[in-house]
Amino acid sequence: MKKLITLLFLTLSLLAAPKVGDKAVSFELPNLYDASKKSLNSDFEGKVILLNIWASWCPGCKEEMPLFVKLQEEFDKKDFSIVLANIDSEAINAISFLEEVDDDAILTALYDESKKLPKEYRCIGLPSSYLIDKSGTIVEVYVGALNENAIVKLKEKIKNLIGK
Repeated sequence: MKKLITLLFLTLSLLAAPKVGDKAVSFELPNLYDASKKSLNSDFEGKVILLNIWASWCPGCKEEMPLFVKLQEEFDKKDFSIVLANIDSEAINAISFLEEVDDDAILTALYDESKKLPKEYRCIGLPSSYLIDKSGTIVEVYVGALNENAIVKLKEKIKNLIGK
């Protein structure tokens, strides 16, 4: 009976999680590199974003990050931005890792110390990424690391969303 209740609770939690077609979760998070600078989800209105929830201790997160750097380099940030929401216990761990793979800091890196976004999105794994259109609607949900093949498909979706 206890297992059934746990399974039911998990199922209901996942049903309540934001999904394709829902509005993206609102947030206000500090910049990973400079906590005095805050970003709100409304700062990205009118552009397509890939919101990525990640941690420096997550192997899949580390694998996809160089691919994200290359992906961001292919698009103008006025049309498309990759927004990283790091959930490490200490920001310095995320900063150290990102300095190795994104030394020009082209990815928008935020710090979610309270882990608000994984709670709000009810993440079932890391990394978790959400492709969000210009109107703030979730278009795709990706759980787990994106590989090169997935990035190729993602690129086409981004082009369609930005109208290019």
